[in-house]
Amino acid sequence: MKLDILNKSRKEIFINMQHETFKGNVLDIGMDNYGIIYSLYKKYNEEAAVDYVYGKDEKKLIDKEGYDSCVMLFSLKNIWLKVNKRKFLKDISTFLKDNGVIYIWDIDKGYSKVFRAKIKIMLAERKLKEIVMDDFNLVKDNSKESTIKLLQEYFEIIDLKASDNIYYIKAKKKSLKTKE
Repeated sequence: MKLDILNKSRKEIFINMQHETFKGNVLDIGMDNYGIIYSLYKKYNEEAAVDYVYGKDEKKLIDKEGYDSCVMLFSLKNIWLKVNKRKFLKDISTFLKDNGVIYIWDIDKGYSKVFRAKIKIMLAERKLKEIVMDDFNLVKDNSKESTIKLLQEYFEIIDLKASDNIYYIKAKKKSLKTKE
């Protein structure tokens, strides 16, 4: 059986992030450093200080309850199992201050689906950043619905948008009183 996935042209997706603002201490969690979050943060914060985390080995370097917000740009797609995503989101909740905010942009791809796209992201001052993204893993669920279910244990959804197989979620950390 021949898969014709590689010959399929990439869909072009546009994300406008030029008005996104992240305040306070920001934790940027990602497998790839696109420079996007830093670029947005420094536009509105003169003393730009964004901490980057690239893998679970660096987790021990992160301050507990030391961040006002956490930004994940196409990070969840790299975690295969739901149990690992749940643990990851629990860890993030411990890194955020009470009522801290998590921002997630990721691909909406369920089981038996593939994703192939060229993503163009509009930054401040109309700068354009392009990311080429392919995900051919048919046994991985990175759907919006799955992510929402996992998030709701530790976070309250504030905003949700989805278009062109990309979702955006903004959620606030549940306080200890809310979880009990």
